[in-house]
Amino acid sequence: MGKIEIKNAFANNLKNVNIEIPLEKLVAVVGKSGSGKSSLVYNVLYEASRGHDTKATISKLPKTYVIAQKVKPMGNSSLGETNLNNLNKILREIKSGDLLIVDEPCAGMAKIDRINIISILKETVKKGISVIVVEHSKDVIINSDYIIEFGPESGAKGGEIIFKGSIEKFRKSKTTTSEYVFSDKASLVDYRRSPNDKAKIMQNKKLSIKEITKYNLKDFNLEFPLGSLVCISGEMGTGKSALLSVVYGALFKGKGAWKLKQGFKSIEGKTNVRRSYLVDQSSLSSISTSTPATYLGIWDSIRDLFASLPESKKAGLTKADFSFNKKMNKEVQYNEKSIFDVLEMTIDQAINLFSDSSLVVRKLSFLQEVGLGYLTLGQKSGTLSGGESQRVRLAKILSKKLGDRCIYILDIPSRGLHLSNLPVLVKVFQKIIDKNNTVLIAENKEELIENCDCVINLTK
Repeated sequence: MGKIEIKNAFANNLKNVNIEIPLEKLVAVVGKSGSGKSSLVYNVLYEASRGHDTKATISKLPKTYVIAQKVKPMGNSSLGETNLNNLNKILREIKSGDLLIVDEPCAGMAKIDRINIISILKETVKKGISVIVVEHSKDVIINSDYIIEFGPESGAKGGEIIFKGSIEKFRKSKTTTSEYVFSDKASLVDYRRSPNDKAKIMQNKKLSIKEITKYNLKDFNLEFPLGSLVCISGEMGTGKSALLSVVYGALFKGKGAWKLKQGFKSIEGKTNVRRSYLVDQSSLSSISTSTPATYLGIWDSIRDLFASLPESKKAGLTKADFSFNKKMNKEVQYNEKSIFDVLEMTIDQAINLFSDSSLVVRKLSFLQEVGLGYLTLGQKSGTLSGGESQRVRLAKILSKKLGDRCIYILDIPSRGLHLSNLPVLVKVFQKIIDKNNTVLIAENKEELIENCDCVINLTK
C-alpha cells in the first residue's frame, strides 16, 4: 500500500508541515475551524494535483477528484441531495488507484443519511480508491481508518499536526477533537437563559402557517412557539429548507416582499413578529478588500483612532489616509503599533491593543463572542469558510441594538463548525432569543437538537 508524502508545507498558516497520508484508506482530516485542514488538503494537496506550484514538496499524486461543499442546492434538490448527486456522479467516473477529496460529506444530514454516505465511502475505499474527508461529524470520524488532526488552536495558533494515526490511537489521544468526538461535551452549553419580560410573554405565543405546498411539501401545516430555539430536522429531501423559505417569505417586509409570500394558504400569529432575517453562509462581500472588520464597521472606528492621533493631525492626515485603497502611513503608531501591524493582529490581540477605546473593544468582542477571536483584522472575507461567514453575520446581529419580535432563520448552522464551536453557537442563539426574538434552524446535528426548545421532525 502506497502513501502520499508532503514535506515542508507552508501554505497559509501551515508551519513547515510534514505528513505521510496512507492511500486506499478513509482518511479524516480534523481540527478546529481555521486550524489548517483546508490549507493542507486544498491549498497544498489539491493544487499540486492540478500541476500548480505550492509551498511544499510532494510525492507523485494519484489522479485527484474533489467535491467541495455547496452552500446553495441545485434546482429543486435539497442541499444534501445536491451533494449526494455530486458524489454519485464522480463515483461513476473515478477508478481504482485514484484519490477522492470530499469536504464535509455528511453536512446537515440526518443519522440515516449519514450512515448511507459512510457506507458509500467505505465501499469506495474497498475498490482501491483513496478517500480524504475534511470533517467535523462524529459519525464520519469514528468510521474513518486514519485521522490527521490540526491545531492546537486556530489561525496563527494553528497550522501544526497534533495527531496522526489510526482511529484506535485517536480514541486514546485526548486531543481537543477526540475529547469532543468520544464524549457529550459538544452538547453542554454554559449559559443560563435570562429572557426579558417581553420574551417571557412571547414564549406563550405561536406562529402557524397552514397548507404549505412547496417542492415535496403538500398541504403541510407548520406551527411553532415564538421566543424559542426551534429546529426543523429530517432526512434529506423532506422539505426542511423549503419550510425555512416559506417562513422567511411569509414574514419578510423588505422591497419586493409580495414576491416571496408564496407556497402557503394562511398564516396566524403574524402580528407577533416584526420581521424575518435570513442568516446564510454565502460570502460576506464581493469587494476584494472586504474583511470581517469592515463588515462590522470595526475598521472605520480603528481608522478614526489613528486619524485622531497627534502625529496624524500634525502631518495633516485624515481617516481617508488609513484606507485599504491607499498606501497607509507606517510611521503613525497607536500604542507602538502601525496600521499595518494592526492588520496582522488577531481579534483577541486587538482587544488588548485597543483597551483604551471602549467602542472598538465592544465591536471586536462580538467576533470574539461567536468564537472568531483567531481571525486577523486583515483577513479577507472571501477566504472565510461558510461557517465562519455565518458567525460573522451573527456577530453583526449581536453588535446591533437588537430589535425584538424578529425571527432569525439559519439553514444548517453547524456546517463547517468544529464540535467545540457548537456550545458557543447555541449560547449566541439563546442571547438573541432572550432579547424577545425567535431563532429557527434546519439542522440534524444531535448536539444542537438537544438544546432546542422545539423540534419538528419531517419524514418522507
